[in-house]
Amino acid sequence: MALSIAEFAALLEQELPSASASEGDRTGLQIQAGQQTVHSVLLCYEVTEEVIQEARQRDCNLIVAFHPLIFHPLLALTEEDRVGRLCSQLIRYGIALWVVHTRFDTHPEGTSAALAAALGLRVRAPLLPLPQLPGYGMGVIAEAEPPLPAEEFLSRVQERLGAPLRYAPGVQEWIGSVALLGGSGGSFLPAALRCGVDAFVTGDLKYHAFHAADRRLWLIDAGHAETERFVVPALNRLLRRVLPEQIPVHCATQWHSPLRWHPPYPRVGSTDEASSSDADATVLPGAHRHVGPSLG
Repeated sequence: MALSIAEFAALLEQELPSASASEGDRTGLQIQAGQQTVHSVLLCYEVTEEVIQEARQRDCNLIVAFHPLIFHPLLALTEEDRVGRLCSQLIRYGIALWVVHTRFDTHPEGTSAALAAALGLRVRAPLLPLPQLPGYGMGVIAEAEPPLPAEEFLSRVQERLGAPLRYAPGVQEWIGSVALLGGSGGSFLPAALRCGVDAFVTGDLKYHAFHAADRRLWLIDAGHAETERFVVPALNRLLRRVLPEQIPVHCATQWHSPLRWHPPYPRVGSTDEASSSDADATVLPGAHRHVGPSLG
């Protein structure tokens, strides 16, 4: 069985409407590569050469990626440039590319909800709701039931995401309410503060954001890709529900973050090592198990 590109787009629009994407984001069909139909899908966090080779090996003619490959206008497609090289490979091998990014971020079962579930938190509401789409919104507000001592909460975040944490402590001794925004969430700190939560977990925070928190909450930078490591399995569940069962959907296994730490730490998150809570998470390069000293 195969779906036309238009039929595939219409099915995804039901769950991931274009209106749910952030303004200026690049979502939807980015490369058609001569394809008129979809017969097999490979899901990935972002496109790499290894992911493209895996799509070829699995005979997938469509890659659905979380991160956009094309974000800024392209002036040329050359082999010297990463984006140009990957675009050229997709076209050469006849593999189309579809991007979900902030459409999935805002979905009720999307990026931040998947992060909350992995941390054992119950989602209460979106952090910033989309008025035009009830239930959709950027980030989530969640609850720890029962509340956890702050140091125990830090350890849980670090252990389940498998990466070092940067954080600024709040005055709260116990963490009950938590705002979460997977990826780069520094601009959402004011929203988290307005909600009066005990902690905000996100990634890519600038130094001055820790000053801005001013001990009003525990501000935790757990890394960009690390806070999005549960995107692919969550997206897999959604697409298997939306697409006809005759359309095979696979999760890429060959992606690794370009980020490394020095000194190096052992890899974590492999299939053999993973716990039941993160066994289907995207594999990330490892990190040490030490949370680090309190800044307080």
